[in-house]
Amino acid sequence: MYEIEIKAHVLNRTELIKTLQSFADYAGAVERFDTYYGKEIHGKKVQVRIRKQSSFTPSELPDAPQTEQQNQVIFTYKRKEVRTDGKHSLEVNDEQECLLTDAVPFETFLADTGFEQILTKHKTVIDWHYNGVTLELCTIEKLGDFLELEIMSETNDEKQVQQTNEKLLKILNRCGISEDQIEKRYYSEMLNSL
Repeated sequence: MYEIEIKAHVLNRTELIKTLQSFADYAGAVERFDTYYGKEIHGKKVQVRIRKQSSFTPSELPDAPQTEQQNQVIFTYKRKEVRTDGKHSLEVNDEQECLLTDAVPFETFLADTGFEQILTKHKTVIDWHYNGVTLELCTIEKLGDFLELEIMSETNDEKQVQQTNEKLLKILNRCGISEDQIEKRYYSEMLNSL
C-alpha cells in the first residue's frame, strides 16, 4: 500500500479541533513511541521503525467515547519519497507494516545484524475520518502540533497522486489551514536538525 499524505503546521489547536469536530468523525487517540534503526546495505541507507503505541481518551474532547487502553507494537519499513510540483509537496511512501507481539526479539535481531538506533520520536495523535481521508492532529515532542491528512492507495501513479493531492488540499483548506503551512520535511529531518 502507498501512503499519500501532506502535513501542515497547526497554529491554533483549539480552533482546529472545533473545526474537525464539525465535519469529520472522531476515530480515537493514541500515544506513539517510535524508535528508528538504520544501516547501510549495498550503498543504500535502510531505515526501519518499531512503534510502541497505546490508546487513550483525549481530555480535549470531553464528549468522546471512553477508550479502553490497548497496547500495540508495530514494525514499519517505508520506501520514502517526496514529490513536488513546484508549488506543493506530497509524501508518497510505500509502507509495509506488521504487528509484533513483543518488541524485544526484533530489537535484538536489529542490533545483532548491525542496525543502529538513530532516532526516537514521541507523538500523540487524535484521529478523525472524513470522505476516505484520515486526519491526524499530531503533537510531536520538541516540534509542536501538525495536521496530517493521508489516504492509503493501491497505486502511486501520477494521476492517482495528483487526484489525491487535490483532495487533501481541499480538506486542508476546509480545516482553515493555508498551503504555506505545509511542511515539506520528514519529522526525522526536523528532529535531526535540532
